[in-house]
Amino acid sequence: MNHAYKKDLDKAVTERDEAHAEAERDHLEAERKANEKFIKAENKADEKLAKAEEKATKERQEEIKDAVKDANKAEARAMNRDPITGSPGSHPVGTGVGTLGGAAAGAAAGSLAGPIGTAVGGVVGAIAGAAAGHGIGESVNPTAEESYWRGAYINEPYYNKDYTFADYAPAYRAGYMHRKDYGDRTWNQVEPELKSSWERTRDQSRLQWDEARGAAHAAWHRVDQNYR
Repeated sequence: MNHAYKKDLDKAVTERDEAHAEAERDHLEAERKANEKFIKAENKADEKLAKAEEKATKERQEEIKDAVKDANKAEARAMNRDPITGSPGSHPVGTGVGTLGGAAAGAAAGSLAGPIGTAVGGVVGAIAGAAAGHGIGESVNPTAEESYWRGAYINEPYYNKDYTFADYAPAYRAGYMHRKDYGDRTWNQVEPELKSSWERTRDQSRLQWDEARGAAHAAWHRVDQNYR
């Protein structure tokens, strides 16, 4: 073999091997950089995810705290403790009805014994009536009724989008709180009395009676359906 030819061949082989080695080094370096970039991006994403999870956890904890606080308040209102005994479950609807009704009945019976009998009978009747009315009113839970209407009022046919629940709430109360006051009397019989008392019971409501009567009637009717 020609010496010059062999020398050229060896040189070509060497250059080829060096080119292969350089290409391999470049490939490894590119792969290393790509891995580093991927790891950095992954770590950054993990950090964002961890922060988002931490934020969501804190928000959820605050929501739970608020929910527990609201539940405790609602439970306290629902307990409605008896002002005399402190026992839970004393609803002013029944107690007030019983007191008024008992006083009237006792006074009437006491009148048979003269003016003193009237006074004594009224007191005794009020005490007995309050106890009886307390039992009647137990079935009507004002807290539950207000909660129901707060969620339902916007779906009622008389609802006007210009008014809020604060406007309708006194009308609902007029219906479910006074239903027990009137015994077996019908809505048509007592509406004039409710209308005349609306100015005193409307609180901050902007509704006139013609706008409020639908809500009051609905609450009255719901008591008839669910509690009688």
